[in-house]
Amino acid sequence: MAVSDSQTAYVERIDEVTRTRIAPRAAAYDREGRNPVESWRDLWREGFLAAAVPAAYGGRGLDMGTYIACLRAIARGCANTAMTVHMHSTVMRFIDALCTDAQKRRYYAEVVDHGKLFGSWGSEPAVSLSRTFQIETVVRRRDGGYAVDGLKHFCTMALGASYYMVWCALDGEADMSKALIQVLVPADSPGIHTDGKWDTLGMRATFSPSVELRDVRVTPEALMGEPGNALKVGVVESFALGYAAVYVALAEAALAFAIEAVKKRVVKPENIPVAHDPAVQRHIGELEARLHAVLLVLGDAAARWDKADMLQRGLLANRAKLLATEVGLAVTGHAIQTVGGRAAYKEFPVERAFRDLRTATLMPPTMDRMMEAIGKAALGLEAAMFRVGGAPGA
Repeated sequence: MAVSDSQTAYVERIDEVTRTRIAPRAAAYDREGRNPVESWRDLWREGFLAAAVPAAYGGRGLDMGTYIACLRAIARGCANTAMTVHMHSTVMRFIDALCTDAQKRRYYAEVVDHGKLFGSWGSEPAVSLSRTFQIETVVRRRDGGYAVDGLKHFCTMALGASYYMVWCALDGEADMSKALIQVLVPADSPGIHTDGKWDTLGMRATFSPSVELRDVRVTPEALMGEPGNALKVGVVESFALGYAAVYVALAEAALAFAIEAVKKRVVKPENIPVAHDPAVQRHIGELEARLHAVLLVLGDAAARWDKADMLQRGLLANRAKLLATEVGLAVTGHAIQTVGGRAAYKEFPVERAFRDLRTATLMPPTMDRMMEAIGKAALGLEAAMFRVGGAPGA
């Protein structure tokens, strides 16, 4: 991963904090299915919650290559922590792209000075974001401000973050390309309801239950930019690039565990490490080669990101996420097969990596949508990451 010399020490520091503080908590977060609050605090103290906050507002303003390198380091120790802080960081990028200077000063100070987390709630029960970006949650003018009503699924960091960027449609606007707008809702706003149900295969500590918003009041400054602009500023694509980094890191962690396991395990009658078995060597060699290849694709995407336009970013992110999904699933699954029955024990991190990877790769865009978009680009046809269409709910 291309990281400037001036930022290498910072990446190494994030890696150290992850190994010594964040990784030791990962199993407990997973077992209990709770927000990784203590790890968020550690990353705030290291400045990483402000990784995507511009330097002019007190943040680190990391380039994408450095950011992705840090995210991988965190995900190798705790993918749940990495996924949640990546969502938070993407909201920071939306604030930078869409909000006024006054909004930036207000919301960025919450992060830089107080370590507040921002979530992003877009998914809905009747909406497939990979098919068409059609939002049914509605924001209406009400009493000099606005009111938000709707049902959201997979609400990451529910009961943990301080603000939620809620994807809404302006009431009365039938064209989603003109209706789509994001609203920053304080977590303590009256009218936010959840049953707190989140008992999943993996990514358990992202704590993402369903949430209903009933007449949730917000001030005008909670609205982010002009309607329809959210998918035109080249930020939503960074969701997928960060997901790819997390998938790759989970595969890295699984392969590292498998390598150490076969080097240490000695079986009779040979009384030599399993690593000397040619069959094991072939399995490890294949996994290492595939992982190395996707790391090159991820690194190339991150290096080219800051100078790329929206369509280019979509292509870079789709390539990286597609390959990271395929390779990540293969590496985590085969790592367990190579290690054998011991790998199924929950005391070992490879079992958690397998579950987290299988769950995390369900995040949009889907495999079919990514392949379609990559194919369109190869054929010279424009292809944004998401299609926008449909009428919002009334």
